Amino acid sequence: MQRIVIDGHEWEVPNESGWEEVLLEANAARERIFRSCTTLAECRQIVDELYAVFNRHPVSKKYLETNKDEVDDILSSIFKWG
Repeated sequence: MQRIVIDGHEWEVPNESGWEEVLLEANAARERIFRSCTTLAECRQIVDELYAVFNRHPVSKKYLETNKDEVDDILSSIFKWG
């Protein structure tokens, strides 16, 4: 595992190349949504947004749950290893 810090937020990801690009995009989404959300429903959009970001990149896509609708707690189970 490797730790990558972007704007003070630490991400722990597998030790593979390509994660920096994924995390820059994920961090931009995280910042945009959390800074502008005013309701709980709006703030929960980050889960769908992060799923979309990680699903776009081959390095991270292979770690996503195959069927996120069947996961008991999607907030803690976006990734197979998490």
